[in-house]
Amino acid sequence: MNRSENLRMKSENQIEISLWMSFKNGNRNAFAEIYKTHIHSLLGYGIKLCSDQEILKDNIQDLFIELWNGRENLANVECLKFYLIKSLRYKLVRAERKRLLQINTDPINDENVYKRVESSVESEMIEKETRAAQINTVRKAINILSKRQQEVIQLRFYQGFTNEQIAELMQMNYQSVSNLIYSSLCRIKKNLSSSPVFTTALVAAFSFFV
Repeated sequence: MNRSENLRMKSENQIEISLWMSFKNGNRNAFAEIYKTHIHSLLGYGIKLCSDQEILKDNIQDLFIELWNGRENLANVECLKFYLIKSLRYKLVRAERKRLLQINTDPINDENVYKRVESSVESEMIEKETRAAQINTVRKAINILSKRQQEVIQLRFYQGFTNEQIAELMQMNYQSVSNLIYSSLCRIKKNLSSSPVFTTALVAAFSFFV
C-alpha cells in the first residue's frame, strides 16, 4: 500500500468515526448516512447466507432498529463495515438456529447452523477483472470450493477484510484463516489450470500467499 492510499484510508476511517459518534449522539442524518453507505454491502453479503430476501431484509431492518434504540450504549468501532456485517451474520445464524429448532431435524450446534447458512459465493474481484465470457468459468471454479472456502474468499477479496477480522468473524484463529485462504486459492488455481482464464486479480492474490 502506497502512502496516498494509506492517507486515504485513514481519512475515510476518521470520517466513519465522526459519523458513528454523531449517530450515537442522536443525529438522524448520520444514522441515515450509515445506512446508505453500507446497505449494499449488507445485502450483498447477507444474500450469500440467507437465500430468502424477505428474511434478510427483515433482519437488516431489525439490526438498524436495534442500533438506533441502543445507540447510547454502543461502544466505539474501528471499522464500521466489519461491525455491521458481523452483527448481521450473528442475527442470520441465530434466525437459522431458531428455524432448525422449530422443525426439529438435525442436532443443533454451531457447525450445523454454519453449514446451513453458508451458501455459494462469487467474487466481485474476479468479475471485475474478467471479460463476460470468462466469468462463468471462474464461478464454476469457486463453486467447487467448500462453503467455508467460498465464504472466506468473499470476505477477503469482495468485502476487503483482513485475516484478523475474518478470524474474528468466522470464529477461527489467524493461522487457520490464512491456511483456509491459501488452500482456497490453490484449489481455484488447480481448477483453472487447464483453462486460459487466469485473471490478473486472481494471479496477484495467489502470488501474495506463495
